[in-house]
Amino acid sequence: MRLSISFSSVLLILAVGCSGPARNADNFSKLQPLSKKEAGTLIAGASNHIGEPYRYGGKTSRGWDCSGYVTSMYRRYLNMKLPRSTKGLLTASVGIEPKNRKPGDLIFFVIDSNKPSHVGIYIGKNNFIHASSSKGVIVSSMKEDYYRKRFAGFRRPLYIDLAQSE
Repeated sequence: MRLSISFSSVLLILAVGCSGPARNADNFSKLQPLSKKEAGTLIAGASNHIGEPYRYGGKTSRGWDCSGYVTSMYRRYLNMKLPRSTKGLLTASVGIEPKNRKPGDLIFFVIDSNKPSHVGIYIGKNNFIHASSSKGVIVSSMKEDYYRKRFAGFRRPLYIDLAQSE
């Protein structure tokens, strides 16, 4: 329970104290989940990178970190621009109840600190794809003890559609 309270506190502080280019009125209308086609495209593309290595600060197939992987997958396969860091992804997204999660939503975990520090892409059936620091790009289950104990929440990104903004 303490984890939920600290996560909520962090989100409240971020929502009140931070804003970025993705937080504007036009993007709030884009809060609906990805369509089945979009989610399928994202997940199929992201799955092509399974087995690629982890590298801190990485955002290419030579090595990914968690946020580099997530933002690159959204940009590459859906032409959506998201912030590069886990903190930026928290700021440019809105929390959703676990019962409302959909494939393509972001899933956050508290790993090395008291705030969310790891992110992945929810792919359905309690599974998510992410860049693990020990195993590289993998699919994991939310039911695994390690992730179940560190779960911080689901969020839906407020994205910038590059096709319309460039």
